[in-house]
Amino acid sequence: MPMYMLESLVKSDWFYWTSKQLAYQFGRQFYGLKAFGSEKIPKEGGLVIASNHISTWDPPFLAGPVPREIHFMAKMELFENPWSRLLMLGLRAFPVNRHEIDVGAIKNSLRRLNAGLAIGIFAQGTRNSGDAQPFDGAAFLATRASVPLQPAAIWRFGREYRVSFGEPIQPTADHRKDLTKVTRELMKRVDLLLPNEAN
Repeated sequence: MPMYMLESLVKSDWFYWTSKQLAYQFGRQFYGLKAFGSEKIPKEGGLVIASNHISTWDPPFLAGPVPREIHFMAKMELFENPWSRLLMLGLRAFPVNRHEIDVGAIKNSLRRLNAGLAIGIFAQGTRNSGDAQPFDGAAFLATRASVPLQPAAIWRFGREYRVSFGEPIQPTADHRKDLTKVTRELMKRVDLLLPNEAN
């Protein structure tokens, strides 16, 4: 099959929702995946979902219980291989350069938010054990686009995975003046979603 036909296929709604449900069921079956608080997620309108990051399973396991599309930021290296790029496009991901301020990725994010889509960001920028300093990116996008900022947390309970969503942070004029304050509030809410042993 020609590459342009494959790209058309993976960009279809069918591919996205089928892949999302397969990944979610895989997580439930083999990793005991359980989700809490998905009813707190706004069903429509622009939204920034920000979570900690612990493994490569985080994007599909976080997206699975969410009843809408999530457009994740993904490191640009994943778009260099044509097959990996196809998968990323099919999962509604878009590239970001993690090593500098990526103006293109910021504009791409704002376009999607202004179009009423949900953006997924791992606030600490890369996989870690939970002790990395958060980035201001999620807070910046939410306040700039005037959309809710949804805290989320993912952790492991033995071999099993847990995902939890908190109450969204509604951006205000004060938030736009102090992104650090918004980021601290975001990480505080993420920490509250995590069990003590995961903090």
